[in-house]
Amino acid sequence: MNAKTLLEWERKLDAKNQTIKGFWDYFKKWRTEDKYEYLDTFKGKLYEEFIGVEENSIQVRYPFSRIEASVFFNVNIYYFDKEIGTYCMEFDLDGEVLDDYLDFVSIPLENKMLEIRYNISTVRKALKEGIEMKAISNITGIDEASIEIIKKKYCYANGVLMLKI
Repeated sequence: MNAKTLLEWERKLDAKNQTIKGFWDYFKKWRTEDKYEYLDTFKGKLYEEFIGVEENSIQVRYPFSRIEASVFFNVNIYYFDKEIGTYCMEFDLDGEVLDDYLDFVSIPLENKMLEIRYNISTVRKALKEGIEMKAISNITGIDEASIEIIKKKYCYANGVLMLKI
């Protein structure tokens, strides 16, 4: 199968959007059903609005132990701008989903999660001190749009700036 045929297959069957939706379904189910594993993996919870999913690759594989080839659509998962995992959906050539795989283990998370939590804490403290968002963004590396979300959703209660760590 050449690249053009593979990309036509993807467009026809909408594998990219199926895979992204599949990630969110899998992630939410895992977070609910295996709450303690989820919390242990990330050393706390993740805020969904800061999770990004970006296509990585599409591959055709033909293991000699199987009768037919499979197509794998892979996405990278980001928390803020840090890659924290991958998700892959496996399709048969007719577009039926055969399996899916969520992986947060292959990428070392501990240091990334500590850095992100430290930066979120810094954002909250800086907002409380009245520091401008551009300066906070320059210090933490968190984009201004995300800082605005943190400010609106996680720092204010009843119109009063709160510091939640």
